[in-house]
Amino acid sequence: MNSYLKKMGYGPEDRVLITHIDDIGFSHAANEGSFACLDVGAASCGSIMSAAPWFMEAVDRVRENPSYDVGVHLTFTCEYPYYRWPAVSTRDPASGLLDAEGYLWHTREDAVRHVQVGAAETEMRAQIELALETGIEITHIDTHMGSVVHPKFLGIYLSLATEYGVPAFLPNITRDRLRELNRLDQQDDYLAILEQIDSAAVPTLDEIIIDTLLPIEDKSEFYRDHIRSIKPGLTHLLFHPAKMGEELLAIDKKASASRHADYVAYTDPSLKQFIEDQGIHLIGYRELKQYFG
Repeated sequence: MNSYLKKMGYGPEDRVLITHIDDIGFSHAANEGSFACLDVGAASCGSIMSAAPWFMEAVDRVRENPSYDVGVHLTFTCEYPYYRWPAVSTRDPASGLLDAEGYLWHTREDAVRHVQVGAAETEMRAQIELALETGIEITHIDTHMGSVVHPKFLGIYLSLATEYGVPAFLPNITRDRLRELNRLDQQDDYLAILEQIDSAAVPTLDEIIIDTLLPIEDKSEFYRDHIRSIKPGLTHLLFHPAKMGEELLAIDKKASASRHADYVAYTDPSLKQFIEDQGIHLIGYRELKQYFG
């Protein structure tokens, strides 16, 4: 059984689900969609990208409603062709944080290849501090496009979580899971770091559902199918809601329809009722934070 869930009072057969919004703050459309989902309740929490252009609008929304459960979406990447954001901590190319255009990298692979370890720690800390300086409560940290949980940066990421007293998005990585993700070349590094973790003090996710940016117009049944299949333990299901409009279409031509479909699915009040009817415990990272450390 998941040791952290046991500490929280759950039993071995309990199915515990986090429904998490990624990319809050990346655009106005994402903010409109994300907070509407949080208001309805099927979305239990989300994370704000403090490096992104619409960060301060997201902060104002959280200030208006402090009950929102939000963390910091740490990023070394900015994947869009024309809509870019730079590092928070520096404009120095020697840091490895910036591409030839002066922005964060388009891909996870480029970020891992170029970002210097010391600069990574400075940048992650700067992104967390930028959020904290606004006065909002931060319930957790997680990663945009998976870059900060690469073995090159994973130890720093977990150390910062401990320093700031918040849980970190952390899948329970096994050799089988790494094989599924085609990351066997990194398995020894991953497992060496994870072996040092006290699973009763640090929450680890038994399952992650992350491949949700898909070309599906109606995603209501897509998410219900995933929810029905959830097994005992702690599952993190992430999605990317945004309201369709000219802004979203201009930024994200590939996944705008998927983002809007997420918004539609998670603003349907029946989805939260469906989760409850399945006997699943819906929680956010604020609940995990109460038992952290």
